[in-house]
Amino acid sequence: MAFNPFDLTGKVALITGGNSGIGLGMAEGLAAAGASVVIWGGNEERLAAAKATLEVCGVPLLVEKVDVGDEAAVGAAMKNAIATFGRLDFVAANAGVGGRGAAFSETTPRTGAR
Repeated sequence: MAFNPFDLTGKVALITGGNSGIGLGMAEGLAAAGASVVIWGGNEERLAAAKATLEVCGVPLLVEKVDVGDEAAVGAAMKNAIATFGRLDFVAANAGVGGRGAAFSETTPRTGAR
């Protein structure tokens, strides 16, 4: 059997903002490569549409409405993802809003970038 460098079977990926745009594109690529996928987003309609899009890949999915600006919500959702899949191999912190804020290196979970 030939080596496939893009085979992510058995890996678990979490994408924040995975319900649309670049995040959904990442989720689709990871799912197509065989990874189990967790997506977080804030819009329930987009989450449902993203789930339908990803289901055709036939990989395990976890789709949750999560406000990444809420530290407690992120902690609870992270615990749920790990309880569901037993691990995380990849996280894309893709969720965000437009506008000029503080440099990432100058933020903390308490201050955020807003």
